[in-house]
Amino acid sequence: MDRKPVDPAWKHFGKILRSHRERLNLRQIDVAGTMGVVGSYYSAWETGRRKVDEKFVNALDKNLKAGGRIAEAWQKAQSQIKSPLRFAELPELEGNATQLREFNPWVLSGLLQTEDYARAVFQDSFPGMPPHGIEELVQTRMARQKILRDDSRPLVFIILAQAVLHQQVGGRGAGLLQDQRRRVLQEMESGKVRVQILPHDTGHHYGNGGPFRLYTFADEPPVASAEYMTGEVVISNKDRHQECVTTFGLLQGEAHSESASLRIVQELVGR
Repeated sequence: MDRKPVDPAWKHFGKILRSHRERLNLRQIDVAGTMGVVGSYYSAWETGRRKVDEKFVNALDKNLKAGGRIAEAWQKAQSQIKSPLRFAELPELEGNATQLREFNPWVLSGLLQTEDYARAVFQDSFPGMPPHGIEELVQTRMARQKILRDDSRPLVFIILAQAVLHQQVGGRGAGLLQDQRRRVLQEMESGKVRVQILPHDTGHHYGNGGPFRLYTFADEPPVASAEYMTGEVVISNKDRHQECVTTFGLLQGEAHSESASLRIVQELVGR
């Protein structure tokens, strides 16, 4: 029987906790004793399998001489958990990945979206959401894109359905879509992402299950995530993950090559 999946937000917080403990050359049992909890309880904090109660946060920060960094990380994890909409907003997974593979048959990948395009997508997706809620989602999405600017950025492979490059959003007309195409072309030509386009007349539609991502890490087992209407689920089960890997491989086989995909986008942009 599979164990309950660990939420990425608390798993990342646990890594921060462990790094501060190891910096002081302390054992888990040492910190557990100062906190008044048993060793297994503290260990579950570091693995992310147990959420750290707020009453322990300041004491952990003080005992591990973190200078507020543990408290800040706890607040970040807490806010991420409370967010009602976690569409592809799994920055800890993306930030720690060495390779990221993504397929989206509906809209451009969040890593490639312009701010205006992202805003239009969210407005279409959540027509009843107030403007401040939309803006919060937009800024969160924009913040994710910093991984493309980092020297240690992961290898990013993206498969896009051809129709996405023609689908207008937000009632904004062709101008917004053309600006978005230019952004995609810019990232492709820079080499920061490797994009393949799935033609609309492909004989097999292996990606009909919807958008998904594959994350590969240097020192952890790979995982996947699948998007649904109001969130995203992390897939750590080995069999389910392998199904995603197989589907991505089949999609690559049906898609245009990277060079042919680049020419398609160049033609759309008019270059």
